[in-house]
Amino acid sequence: MSIGAPTYRDSNTETLSGTHTLTLNSARHQVLDCGGAGRTITLPAETAGVELIINNRSDASEDMTVKEDGGSTTIVVISQNEDAYLSSDGTYWTAILSKGAT
Repeated sequence: MSIGAPTYRDSNTETLSGTHTLTLNSARHQVLDCGGAGRTITLPAETAGVELIINNRSDASEDMTVKEDGGSTTIVVISQNEDAYLSSDGTYWTAILSKGAT
């Protein structure tokens, strides 16, 4: 038996053309390409138990700025080839950034 990265049954692979807003119905695994410019990702409202993984798979040095649903607070900035695991306790979003993933 092999143990590896968790597999999420719902995932989204997309090239962005502007701000990307996630909802509670969005896929829990987001594999995103910034599409030529830095982009903002807006998280859904804080809800206990919600977990997301966002992969920045841009083909150039483009950052994703992940913000809370109000849009004023930055939770994490994900650079090219980095991943972020985000979770909410119902009050706050917490992020763990994985640098240098391929």
